[in-house]
Amino acid sequence: MAIRKAFALSASTLSLALLASSCGASLGKFDEDQSYETYYASFGDVKGLFDGGSHEYDIEDSLFNETTLEEMKWDDDDDAVKEEEYLYLVLPFEDALTISSIALNVKTTTDVSFEVSLFYFVDDLSIGTKFRYLSSPEKETIYDTDGNPIGEEVVDYDDPPLDLAIQQGAMNLTREEWSGFGFSDFNQRGFEDGYLHTLAGGSLYIRVENNSGWRKDELEPVSFTFINLLVRAE
Repeated sequence: MAIRKAFALSASTLSLALLASSCGASLGKFDEDQSYETYYASFGDVKGLFDGGSHEYDIEDSLFNETTLEEMKWDDDDDAVKEEEYLYLVLPFEDALTISSIALNVKTTTDVSFEVSLFYFVDDLSIGTKFRYLSSPEKETIYDTDGNPIGEEVVDYDDPPLDLAIQQGAMNLTREEWSGFGFSDFNQRGFEDGYLHTLAGGSLYIRVENNSGWRKDELEPVSFTFINLLVRAE
């Protein structure tokens, strides 16, 4: 697959940065393999978690290929990323990588201030799966041994706190228009070089704060689709 490489990712620091549209990408070490097979083999399927379900997307078919870059669309409707109120986009790593930047294009259904936080976990045991979606309750009923309700308790969710984020930021999006954002200068604990250092079996969690039950009184929920996941590794 011949993907033209004419696009350098922007060097955002502590905020999301608009990226100019382009017909190519500069992906660092992945550019050495003109077929990008190494790129595709370095990641598992991207998971989009939303209130009530999830979808999985193959990167080559749905998130990075010549058609997505040049035409901002999918070759096959079956590969299209479905429009949902995604809370987390999960990128699993199959290889150890040194990542300098990550970019993605999104399209929303409303004009909205879009807030995102990034978290890295070394394995699946480092994070649970009980996340607080918009419909998730703050408290739940507790019962005695006979099954009778005896009160309520605050639900203990697995969402990582913001102080564990390796990057975060916000940007204003215009409905039904593709907008790009990019992250670099990662604040990963144990490292001071600004790179994201991943291990095989690790995962990046991109949390859309608009769709978090923790922020439902602060931010407007947003339904969106996404395309062109660009990960630059050194």
